[in-house]
Parts: sequence; structure tokens; C-alpha cells
Amino acid sequence: MDTYEELLARLKDIDLIGQIGGLISWDQEVLMPPKAASLRAEQLAWVSKAGHERLTDQKIGELLTQLESDDGLDEVGLANVRLARESYDRATKLPTGFVEEMAKHRSRAQISWTEARSKDDFSIFRDDLAKAIELARKKADYLGYEDLRYDALLDLYETGLTVARVDPLFAGLRDKVAPLIRAVMESGRRPDTSWIDDNSWPQPAQEQLSQGVAEAIGFDFNAGRRDASTHPFCGGPNPDDVRWTTRYNESDPFGSLYGSMHETGHGTYEQGRRRDLDFQPAGQANGLGVHESQSRLWENQVGRSREFCEWALPLWKKCFPENTEEIGVEELWQAVNLVEPSLIRVEADEATYNLHIMIRYEIEKMLIGGSLEVDDLPDAWDDMYEEFLGIRAPNRALGVLQDIHWSMGAFGYFPTYTLGNLYAAQLLEAARGELPEHDLQISRGDFVPLLSWMREHVHSRGSILKPAQLIEEATGAAPSPDAFVRYLGSKIERLYGIKA
Repeated sequence: MDTYEELLARLKDIDLIGQIGGLISWDQEVLMPPKAASLRAEQLAWVSKAGHERLTDQKIGELLTQLESDDGLDEVGLANVRLARESYDRATKLPTGFVEEMAKHRSRAQISWTEARSKDDFSIFRDDLAKAIELARKKADYLGYEDLRYDALLDLYETGLTVARVDPLFAGLRDKVAPLIRAVMESGRRPDTSWIDDNSWPQPAQEQLSQGVAEAIGFDFNAGRRDASTHPFCGGPNPDDVRWTTRYNESDPFGSLYGSMHETGHGTYEQGRRRDLDFQPAGQANGLGVHESQSRLWENQVGRSREFCEWALPLWKKCFPENTEEIGVEELWQAVNLVEPSLIRVEADEATYNLHIMIRYEIEKMLIGGSLEVDDLPDAWDDMYEEFLGIRAPNRALGVLQDIHWSMGAFGYFPTYTLGNLYAAQLLEAARGELPEHDLQISRGDFVPLLSWMREHVHSRGSILKPAQLIEEATGAAPSPDAFVRYLGSKIERLYGIKA
């Protein structure tokens, strides 16, 4: 066995351990009985410890050192060595005992968060959140950083991401998008959503609608499944086993449908990865920003287009015949594109969504930096929503307890959602340039051309390139908010007659 083959064999073992951990984490969210929580924490801690021990084996460092001077590696080989080096260097900075402690705490915190959210009681989650913040600070200190502790956490989810890069991004979006939101609010124009608000939307019919749309987009249910969970997510070990969840509210059919389309976007990305790169770092999805580009693409830029509504309306009428008897394409399109400040991030419209992310980003900077205490967090959250969106949560479940991320220790994750929005717009703009019949195809429910374009330019490219390089290769331009601003401005003008 040569040096490169030995590295791949060791990386395969590490990946398999991670796949096992992913499956039991999925089970914890979807099927696990409540009394199993303590045992599951032990199981996940063992999996994390086992993977960490293998990744930090000195032999991997030796193999990488040898391979880094090998000029005979191809594009994939170079990517595998680069990515393995990044993982090895990060892992060797984290003591095994600390990794085990984080895994145990993550499992406990997810349980307390779920209970706190269901009971609308922040105090149930308070101590576990404080511990999660403490662990996140320690993790950043172990990893190291140049300017801000928070930079080390941002870099975990998008290589090279820093506060210095994100701050101008949000400032730019506020400057260009916030005026559009204000103009819509001041116009007083609002689509009639009484047909949504005045009806009940049975869960079985919502499930039928979500299933039909996911199948039409191209998610392979012979290689995946759909379930319900408190917080929608997509997981699963490999392209042959991709699992996503959504949630249901019988007063709001849009939450489950667009949550399903969001996770279907993640799922089609996972199912589209190159099979000859199974177990290799280069074959994995390319960071969370790129992953979010696929989910936001299908959820919003396809799913909320007038063309998609034209195709989907018969499905709505089949699943909810009484509720939609008098509804036409225009009414559906306007309703799914309502621009209105709201409390729940995952249900926010495209125009206001990035403000939800900005609030979380600003709060995380303060929590990790130490300028905001845990006990002051719930009110600080509500204050920022009032400042930026003009609304205030009536309870903690609709406020600070709405997201699962902090219970998972995922500080630095949220900004990737905004990156996903920007990448999605840029990718779709490029795809439309090569698919002149895109609008007609979407209106007919022919999603194959767009999915095939994404397969070729994003999914099959894995992590061979860094995220920004992938976007530039696929679109011909470096990542930029310009395409998103153009897209949103055009839609607002069509819907509300307001020019950017």
C-alpha cells in the first residue's frame, strides 16, 4: 500500500465513524424514546472520541507531510491532502477529553432545549446554554485566531470566513435591501392571505403535498426518507441514505412545504455527490454556505417563483380541494411572497430573512466576546427584533428558543445561511444563462435541466475547490451580493410595483 492509499484507508475509517454518529444523531431527533437520552449522550461521546483519536493519530500527520511534497497528485488528490491537513491540524489542537465533553454536552443540551421550547421556559435551557458558550470559547482558544475569538468559529463552517468579511456583507445588504422592505411596508400593499388564515390545513394533506413536490424536484426516496422533527434538518451517512425532516402546523401549510423544499435542496445535493469519491474529503459537500445555496435555491428562487406556482397549483387543489377551490396562480404566488416582518427565521420571507441572520450573528459576537451575559440574552434578542424588524416576541419559544443551533454548540453557523442566499442567486443567474427555457420548464414541472446543471457545476465538484473558487468556477465571477440584490429587486417590483 503506497502512502496515498494508506491515507485514504485511514480517512475512510474516520468517515465511517462519522457516518455512524450521524445516524444515531438523526435517531435522537426523530425516533429515540425520551428515556434513552442519557445513554445516547454516552454513545455519541464515544463516537466523537473514537473519530478524534483516529484523526489525531501521529501517522496521519506523517503521511500528510510526505504527500505534501508529492507533485504527482491530481486535482482530487491535492484536494484530499489539503482537506485532510485542515482537519488534522484542527483536531490535534483539541484535546480528546475536550471533544468527548463537547459531545456529551451537545446531546444533553439538545434535550433540554427541546423541553424548554415546548414549555416556553428559558430557565430549563439556561445552564446548558451557558455551558455551550463556555465550550465554544474554549474551542476557539484551542484552535487559535488572529483578531477575534469568534473568527475561529466562523472558519469552521466556511473556510476563511471572518468578522472582517461578514460585517461589510451585512452592512451592504442593510443598505440595499432594508430600503426595499421599508418601501413595501410604507406602501400599505398586502396580498390577501385570508384563504390561508381562515382555513385549517390537515397534516396528512400537507405531507402529501411535500412528498409530491420533493419527488418532482428529483429527491430519490429509494435512497432517502422524510420524517418530522422539532427543527427541520437534513442528514444521513452517504448518497444512498439521505434523511430529511420537516414540521407541520395545521394553521400554516407554507411552513411544511417550504421547509420540505429547503431540506430537499440539501438532500439532492447529498444524493448528487460523486460516488467514486465516497469516504474521501474531496467528495464531501463544499461547506455550509454552498450547501445552503442548494436549499435556498429550491425553497425560494424556484419554489416562490410564479412559474413554480403555476405548476404546483393543481397539486394544492388535489391536496386541499375545499380550501383552494377559488384560488388562482396569482393569489398563490402573491401569498407565498408576502413581505412582512415575522418572528420565526425558518418561516421568514426572502426580503427579511437576512435580518434574522444578522441578529443572530450580532448576538453570537457578543456572547463569544463576553459582552453579553446569558441571563441578559432573552431580552437582548427581543430588543434587537424590535429594533431591526419592528416586532417583539410574546414568549421565549417564539424568541430566543426557536433555533436548535446553540444547543448543538454551532456558534458561527448562522452567517452561512446568508452566504447561501447570495450563492444561490449567483448560481441561478448563471444557470439561466445556459438554460434559455428555464421559466417554461419550471412552469411545466420539468426540474431536470436545473437539477442537472447543479449536479454538474456544484454537486459533482464536491470539495475539490474551496467554496469561493467553486462559485467562481460555476458562475464565472467571484462571490458577490449583486445577483441577490438584482433578483430580489426584480421580484419586489413585479409584486409590489416598487423599484429598487
